[in-house]
Amino acid sequence: MSFLAPLRSWWKALAHRSQTDREIEAEFEYHIHVRAQHLMELGTSPQEALRQAKFELGRVDTQKEKFRATIGLRPLHEIGGDIRYGIRSLYRQPSVSIAAILSLALGIGATSAMFNVIYSTLLHPFPYADADRIVNPSLIDEKQPLVPTWFALEPAQYESFIKATSIDSVLGFMLAGQSETGGPFPENVSTAYVTPNMNSFLGVPPLLGRGLQLSDASQDVVVLSYKYWQRRFGGDPAILGHTLDLEHQSFTIVGVMPSRFTFTETVSNADVYIPWSASRSPALFPWIKLRPGVTMAMANAEFQAYLNKFRQETPRHFPEQFHTNVEPIAAPYFRRSGRTLAMLFAAVIFLLLIGCANCSVLLLARGEARQHELSIRSAIGASRFRMIRQLLVESLAIAFSGAALGTALSYWLAKLPLKLMPGTFPQEATIAVNWPVLVFSVALALITGVLFGLAPALRFSRPDVSHMMQARARTLSTTNSRPLNLLIGAQVALTFILLGVAGAAIAGFMHITSMNLGYDPHNVGFIGIPLKPDPNKNHQAYANYISRLRDTVAAVPGVVSVGVMSSGIPPSQPFGGFGLPSSFEMLGHQSEQPQHALVQVVSPEYFATLKIPLLRGRLWSGDENRRGDFVAVVNETFAQQYFPQHNVIGQQVRADSLKNDGRPASITSPNSSDWRQVLGIVADFQNNGLERPVAPAIYVPYTAFMWNYTQLFIRTSGNPQDLLQPLRTALHTFNPEQRISFTTEIGTLEEVLSHQPIWMQQHLFSSLFTFFSGLALFLSLFGIASTVLFATARRRSELGIRMALGAGRTHIIWTVSRTTLTTIASGIAVGLALNLTLHKLLQHWMPGNHASLWVFAPVTAILLAGAAIACMLPAVRAASIDPAETLRCD
Repeated sequence: MSFLAPLRSWWKALAHRSQTDREIEAEFEYHIHVRAQHLMELGTSPQEALRQAKFELGRVDTQKEKFRATIGLRPLHEIGGDIRYGIRSLYRQPSVSIAAILSLALGIGATSAMFNVIYSTLLHPFPYADADRIVNPSLIDEKQPLVPTWFALEPAQYESFIKATSIDSVLGFMLAGQSETGGPFPENVSTAYVTPNMNSFLGVPPLLGRGLQLSDASQDVVVLSYKYWQRRFGGDPAILGHTLDLEHQSFTIVGVMPSRFTFTETVSNADVYIPWSASRSPALFPWIKLRPGVTMAMANAEFQAYLNKFRQETPRHFPEQFHTNVEPIAAPYFRRSGRTLAMLFAAVIFLLLIGCANCSVLLLARGEARQHELSIRSAIGASRFRMIRQLLVESLAIAFSGAALGTALSYWLAKLPLKLMPGTFPQEATIAVNWPVLVFSVALALITGVLFGLAPALRFSRPDVSHMMQARARTLSTTNSRPLNLLIGAQVALTFILLGVAGAAIAGFMHITSMNLGYDPHNVGFIGIPLKPDPNKNHQAYANYISRLRDTVAAVPGVVSVGVMSSGIPPSQPFGGFGLPSSFEMLGHQSEQPQHALVQVVSPEYFATLKIPLLRGRLWSGDENRRGDFVAVVNETFAQQYFPQHNVIGQQVRADSLKNDGRPASITSPNSSDWRQVLGIVADFQNNGLERPVAPAIYVPYTAFMWNYTQLFIRTSGNPQDLLQPLRTALHTFNPEQRISFTTEIGTLEEVLSHQPIWMQQHLFSSLFTFFSGLALFLSLFGIASTVLFATARRRSELGIRMALGAGRTHIIWTVSRTTLTTIASGIAVGLALNLTLHKLLQHWMPGNHASLWVFAPVTAILLAGAAIACMLPAVRAASIDPAETLRCD
């Protein structure tokens, strides 16, 4: 009971403050009235009795203070007064307050934005239930350790696999391409055959209708993805119950998934989801939800035993030597963008520190003008702790105002990385208001409020009262400026680091955009041609079909040339790459080390379409291409790396990836893995990513190894998009049943280049670091100008005397700006030293960065010029004052 009594008193005093004050006043009036009555009974006059009673009992405000002190609420009352006084002080000097709030808002906004990006794209990017326990298992081929492969299980293997003790539940799916046959053209539809437990496994409710159910296993029903629903049906809310014709089979639309639902994006985005059955797909990819407490190592060990057994059953479906790779579904995004976000987060921390330093400069300037006030407070009994608390409360008021404005800014700023790097982050990731980000912003406001308010609070909480009362002006003129110089130097050094990183990022992006690719991507479009399996067609029939299809596209007006590349990449993914990594061997040349090259199956017109020159020898002919003869062409890197002393032309090469392993997705020529004679050498081009060296490459006729997906590279005389309708018409005339990978536009190589990870990363780096460094430069220059203005204000009398004694304008300008210019030079020197130290680290964390040390020259020039202007303008203004007016005012 004694414990709850104080709590009730506090609650009543805080929640019903006005009522409590009225009760105290009423009780105080009652006691005054009783005392006055007693005095009047003793013979005192009524007026004198009332005056004496009030004098004895004191003021009502004193009684209120005693009441709060008695119940323990006096500190809260004092803090409330400090807050009210701090807010009023912001209104008294609006220019300083607005500048401090904006400085802090930029730092807090950028920092909160980057935390929001990290939280939304890496920590919690998926809307799935128990997403932290969902894993996407893959295999690591010991021969190709850098290329993870996903494994598919046959129905019997799948039923055995889901009984593993590490598994809580499994979602199986298989992707396939189908034709929508209900319109004038056969539209390509990416289909995901999914086990009917999709909704219970992922826990994502549909936007419209319902999801797949266990009873749908044998039903012809379909659930649409959000993007396909928007693209194909215009977002019609009445679509439920309508039918969708796929390969001349009708499926009833029972639901539409929300926009964040794209769980197959790791492999390929699906347009529709159909219940899986063995008759629709002979195999399944597993997505696994581990049991609570099961580690990745435990799952790897158990799954390895299962997959070793499955390899004995179906050896063609697994590599010869492999190990399982179980990792969370967010792991690929950590590897892809973790370093990028870490560098950006470090940049905004620097920006926040600069903002805090700028606020400290402004508060120090304002504190100098308040020294007389603080001295009076100290003289009448205010303790140092009391004044420190008052000044910190004022800084926290600025911090929370900046945090409120910065948090609003952060939600716009956080969307920039997702727009600049659309393929790097999970498509399910979304920037939204959430409690972790708000809590982070509030905590950041508290930390920054103490950080930039502590130095002014400690400095001005112990004023020299006697000196201040005797000669205020003299005290102002002799104030120690070391803290200001340290803050300005720190600002300049941090700004120099950000400008140096921004310069390196811009240089890296310019290198990427201007580098020699080895091929010409301008006016080159590509389309995917899915080939429908037909047991009545043999290898030669497929080869003739692709050849006639190529000739049809080449005859379209505006088409200059057409090259063919066979690829295992589905047509829903634009541009499958520049080859499949493979080991190989050369006849008569033994090597102790494994030999690897990129193997690409193309038509002879492919090189002319991309303008890749032939250096020596010849390309294979059209007849050799149709027959799938045992010929090959290599690039210059292959010849230099593996045959530096010999002529590679005429040598025999054999690639392991061309072996006919019985995969249903490929159609190979007879003895496709036999020895092939090298006919020629073509020039190198960037076939291994924009940031890596050119890889050795082997080119063979596409008829030797045809996947179910073929890509046509089309060089046009103008914009490839202008040929959309003529190409669709020509292909439909050639074969009304032939589907293609595009519906609204043709993919272009220039667009593909702009979506390369290194291109997007460098674009993001250069854009955001330029933005952040620009903000930092603005804040630093503002701090420098504020410092010089502050120096001229407190030395106004001294400068007036100097000018009255004959000092010239140049002398005044140098006197005012000398210390600040020295501080700026020191900050630049420290920043340059730190940038030189961080240069190697920057190259490690920013792949593809080719910036040299010369990038620091323009950075130094920009910072010096800006700082000199910010320093000189207030100094010139100080040199133009009237000395007579100054001395008269003093």
